[in-house]
Amino acid sequence: MRVVADTSVLIALSRIGRLNLLRHLFTTVMVPRAVAEEYGVPLPEWIKVWGVRNDLLIEVLLTAPIHKGEAEAIALAIEKGADMVLLDDKKARGIARDLGLKVMGTLGTLILAKKWGIIDDVDREINELVKTSFYLSQDLVEKALDIARRDC
Repeated sequence: MRVVADTSVLIALSRIGRLNLLRHLFTTVMVPRAVAEEYGVPLPEWIKVWGVRNDLLIEVLLTAPIHKGEAEAIALAIEKGADMVLLDDKKARGIARDLGLKVMGTLGTLILAKKWGIIDDVDREINELVKTSFYLSQDLVEKALDIARRDC
């Protein structure tokens, strides 16, 4: 599965020492240049950085308003025909879905990793995320834990 990731997912997984989950879950992980810049430190070699060609789409997406990294991630996912885009921002996720993209966020990534036996405990990973000041609503946490317990 080929995915395009936004900065928030990279940062969240990095904070809990789980960035490598992306490498194990997906065949190709891509990010646009804006995300690579927002991330702030060099990305691992297995994350491919691409320029986005459709400047007009990015301009339109920025009027939504969403951040540049999110706009470029959505545009790159469309350009590259990615199977999914990894986004946490609610507004960006809605826009991506409206444009026909499949969307997953940080919590979905953790659930998928649990389902595939890569991690043992989603609860622990979510607790680690919360400790890093990564904002998660209680409702979202409860939904994620319910899915993990039911489907994994």
